Amino acid sequence: MAYEIDKGQLHAVLIDVAADGQSLQLAAQDARTAGDDAARRFGSAGTVSAAFSRFWAPRDDVGLRAASLVFRKAESLSQAAVALIEADGRMTDSATAALRRIPASFAPTAARRPGPQPE
Repeated sequence: MAYEIDKGQLHAVLIDVAADGQSLQLAAQDARTAGDDAARRFGSAGTVSAAFSRFWAPRDDVGLRAASLVFRKAESLSQAAVALIEADGRMTDSATAALRRIPASFAPTAARRPGPQPE
């Protein structure tokens, strides 16, 4: 099984994800501000304001938590890719070193078999 990690392409994907996460974070901050502002705009309707505040309070950070999740997942992907790239380099170095230690001078030569030979 062959694989290849395209570092440039991975970097581009992570940059795109980070930009999307930043956009999500900014939108979430705007939503939180708008929700908090809406709770104060009910004026003298204290019961409505209190009801909205009770509704909004457990939800005001949902967008920020989602943005944080995007950033954490991108960081995890980045760490996994780095680990794979480093492991691949160590495996290549180990295989190259093992091949250098093989005593090739003792390898038998290919002998021709008697009889007709393919052309």
